[in-house]
Parts: sequence; structure tokens; C-alpha cells
Amino acid sequence: MSTQEIFLTGATGGVGATVLDQLLAKGYKVNAAIRSAKKSQPFLEQKYPANIANNTLKLTEIPDMTVPHVFDEPARTADAIIHVATPLADSDFEHTMIQPTWAIDEGILIAAAKSPKVKRVIITGTIGSTVNMSQLFQDGSISEKSWNSTTHEEALQNLGNAYSYSKTTAEKKAWAFMEAEKPKFDLVVLLAPLIIGKSIQHGFVPTKDALGGMANIYKAIFDVPEPGFIFPPFMDIGDVAAIHLKSLDPKIPGNERYLFEADGQISGPLLAAKVREVFPQLQDRVPAPKDDTDGIPTPFVKRDTSKADTVFGPKAQWKDWWTSAKDTVEDIIHLEAKA
Repeated sequence: MSTQEIFLTGATGGVGATVLDQLLAKGYKVNAAIRSAKKSQPFLEQKYPANIANNTLKLTEIPDMTVPHVFDEPARTADAIIHVATPLADSDFEHTMIQPTWAIDEGILIAAAKSPKVKRVIITGTIGSTVNMSQLFQDGSISEKSWNSTTHEEALQNLGNAYSYSKTTAEKKAWAFMEAEKPKFDLVVLLAPLIIGKSIQHGFVPTKDALGGMANIYKAIFDVPEPGFIFPPFMDIGDVAAIHLKSLDPKIPGNERYLFEADGQISGPLLAAKVREVFPQLQDRVPAPKDDTDGIPTPFVKRDTSKADTVFGPKAQWKDWWTSAKDTVEDIIHLEAKA
């Protein structure tokens, strides 16, 4: 059982909550950053009473993560940092996403450099940092060596562009920091695909307007005339969290970025057909595909994930698309009923 202390950001978000759950299950000590103690602390204390009691889970309230030096104290006692949190907004992308994303990343890196203990910083990145959305439906291939070339002007046009641009530019600055400062810790950036599966995020409400796997599925197949587009490369949220934990192992090469995904691909028509079969009560809300094709766009950019497959293990170990998507659909049904 590990006795490492991990400083975790984003612990009340979708991926972060699952990372927290797995860290505690594996015996790590966790110092979890939360934005609001009033909103988050009662739930976490109820969910993890033993961990709170034995001090293997500490909660640190950080209302504004862009404040300079706000991470210095929690990083001081951490052996590693897992940085999952990322700003998301629906307007004023420059000041709500682009600038804050780097401000937070920079604060994490500076705090890690000051810490006498931090050996590794792991940042949750995105496949969107490797390819422009406009280039998805083309022949060609991307890998961890690829970069999104969305311009600043394009980034201000919509949420998807703003997200990809903010993550890409912040990551490039992070690597520039590593090159210039040559700190004693190393950096791992995990370039995640579409993330689907069961959410354990407290207070989550499903919406079709957000980014992420649940929103993509919700928008693509629920209450629409025909199944829409779902981003084909995917991974279950539990498996994404597991890759974060695997990345804590010093045997995993550091100062690297890893592009990864599960085996197979998901699509709107494939999912709609399966949902109508398994959830007959949804047949009046989920349309039947118009033909028997799999709905995977052709052409669609290929992904070379061989580097991650070698380091983290073969794709066959990860959950298949239906197992993960079924959990997402069940979550949507459940959360709709509660809303």
C-alpha cells in the first residue's frame, strides 16, 4: 500500500472525483483542492468519513486557483501533483478560459518547483491539443507529437475552439517552463479522448450544451430526428482515472505526453441502435438509425497511440464502448429523474 501524498485539483469534477476515489482505494494520502468548502466538504466528509478521520484525505479550499502562490502550501508536502481542474465557461473565453488555464498551470508548476518533495506533475490534457476540429474528417494521422494549430482569433469563436486553444497554449507554455527552469520534478501530460462512463460527480446535472462525453451522447441521440455525431475515440472515465494513477509510477517515463484511447470506436448510429434494443422505454426519445452502417465518419483522422499502449498496456484491457456508454445512458436517465 502506498504512503505517497498526492495533491489533487479538480477533485469535485467528473474525472477528478473518480481519480480521488481510486487514489484513496489504493492507499494514497490525498490533499484535494476544492473551490467551496460549503458546497463540497459535507458531501466528501459523508462519502469518505474514515479517510477524513485518519487524515488520509485532507480538503484544501481554494476559491480562485489563478491567485499567485495559492498552490505553494499544499505542494510543499506532496510527493506528486495530479492537476485535473480546467476552467470552462460559455462566454468571454479570453478571460474565463484562455488566460486562467495557463495561470493555474503556471501556479502548479511554480509550486512544484518550490516543493522539497514533488517528483512528478501529471496534467489532464486532451486529444484536442493534437488536432484542429476542422481537420478531424480528413485522411492522415496524429500522435503525441502533433499539435493543434487553432488561432487565437478562432479560439474566441466558440467553446470547443476556446477549450482546445486554452489547453494547447497552456501545455506548450508548460513544456517551455520545463525546458527553461529544468526543475527537479518531471511532467506527464495525458491527452485524453472522449470520456464516457458512470459519473460520481456530486450534484452533476446533465446538459446538452457542455463539453465532454455525457453531453456529446445526450445531444447526439436524445430527442433528435436522427442520431448525431459522437466523437469516435473514447475511454471509460474509470480507465482514464486508472491511467492517471499508473502515471504516478516512476517506471512510467516522465517529461512525456501520451495520446491514448480504448479499443474500437463509438458513433451516434451504433449507440442509438443499441440503446433502443436495451432500453425499450427510450424508443420514443432515441431515433433509429436510417441505415445499417456503423456511422463512423470516413475519412476520420487516425490516431497513433502506440507510445501510450506500450507504456500503459494494450487497449484490450480497457472497457468497450457499449459498457461505458450504457453507464452514461443510465446516468442520464437517473439524473433527468432527479432534476
